Amino acid sequence: MTQAVAAESEIDNPESSPAEVTLGGKLEGLSLPRQVYVLAVWPFLQQLLSWLVSTVDTAVAGRLSVEATNAIAVAAYMGWLLGLLMMAVGSGGAALIARAVGGRHRGLANAGLGQALILAVGWGVIVGAIVYAMAGLISGWAGLREESLALATTYLRIVALATPVAAILFVGGMSLSAAGDTRSPFWIMLGVNIVNIALTVSLVARGYGVAGIATGTAVAWVVGAALTLFVLRRPNGPIRLRPHRLQPHAHTIKRIVRIAVPNLVDRFGHWLGNFFVLMIVGFIAVNDIAGDGSALQGAHIVAIRIEAISFLPGMAFGVAAATLAGQYLGAGSEALARRAVVYCWAVGVGIMTLMGVTFVLFPTLWVRLMTDQPELLAISPTLVRICGFVQLGFGSYLILSEAMRGAGDTRWPMLLSNFSTWCIRLPAVWVFGVTLEMGLIGVWYALCGELLMRGVLFTSRFFHGGWLKVKV
Repeated sequence: MTQAVAAESEIDNPESSPAEVTLGGKLEGLSLPRQVYVLAVWPFLQQLLSWLVSTVDTAVAGRLSVEATNAIAVAAYMGWLLGLLMMAVGSGGAALIARAVGGRHRGLANAGLGQALILAVGWGVIVGAIVYAMAGLISGWAGLREESLALATTYLRIVALATPVAAILFVGGMSLSAAGDTRSPFWIMLGVNIVNIALTVSLVARGYGVAGIATGTAVAWVVGAALTLFVLRRPNGPIRLRPHRLQPHAHTIKRIVRIAVPNLVDRFGHWLGNFFVLMIVGFIAVNDIAGDGSALQGAHIVAIRIEAISFLPGMAFGVAAATLAGQYLGAGSEALARRAVVYCWAVGVGIMTLMGVTFVLFPTLWVRLMTDQPELLAISPTLVRICGFVQLGFGSYLILSEAMRGAGDTRWPMLLSNFSTWCIRLPAVWVFGVTLEMGLIGVWYALCGELLMRGVLFTSRFFHGGWLKVKV
């Protein structure tokens, strides 16, 4: 029997009583609220820094021109796709690592790390090549024309070259978080932000425009990947990258892929649905439906960037929920896994709801942080106010879906997410935005209504309890 197979059999423990279960590493001896705090606070700060990377790009473009902002809008969607595709691979490694750490099997955790990085880099090469080759087509599909089309194509080709190293950054960070080290990814992202902001501002000031913005992002990813590898090589970390773990191991790869493939379909399906939303926005702009004008892609992405800050707490508590669900199930306690997720859910949704209140009361103030273009200021505040009302459903989806993935249940999140995207979101966007001629405002009514429905779907799955029974 191989080490991986032996370890697998050891972590499939029967249910233990909560009183008998303790976690190791940085979580050892901590109460549940303290465990959640340790796991959530650093991911929140990390997510805030990740948000700043893309927000700096949008804010700089928003002060260059409407055309630059439109280009960054499409580029942002592709950047989102790159992150999601890398996270899909990372989710398989993270679930395996969390279970192994919870079951105190360090060798299996290190094996999962090495194999996840192999898959991530290979996948990054494939995805980067596709994006580079199709950059012009993608920008055209989104409805961009002339100067905006050329700028978006340039941006995408530059960042596509850095996709393999971005894979190391994303997957390495997820692996560290799954092992209970959520602080190191924060410091890595701090370095990424410093490089991105300094280089982007410097290059734009020297006249490089959107190409300078893209270069700043790409170089920052390279720096982040180098820092990630340095941290993963530390001998005293919860997991360690060892050279012999980078040799392909069929059994471990199979376990990771079994979790990653449904997650990949889930995340890509969700992204593709949202890219179709962007195409509908482009259709509305070209046909001037509802008299919205020609700055719709820019107004759309400005509102998305602002909305994103509200779900940073949800994503942070989602990381905590995923880690605790995986580790407690690895340690043999379904009861504590469920209790931990409920705690993360309640606190995370509460914070997101408070953020939503500020969107409803002060939308224009938020938008002015992103742009001073009158065309964008005329539309984006209304979009921000709309999304302020749906934080409860949005937060439920974010936190509970990540908890299920952390437990290894990637199939049901895939099914629910794709059903909600393709059967509710897209039809509603077309009806409200085009058929009823409500334009971009109608699109956002549809998007936010779907988020409420998505929250109901994932809450129902959570209380069903099937995610607790999944084998990793």
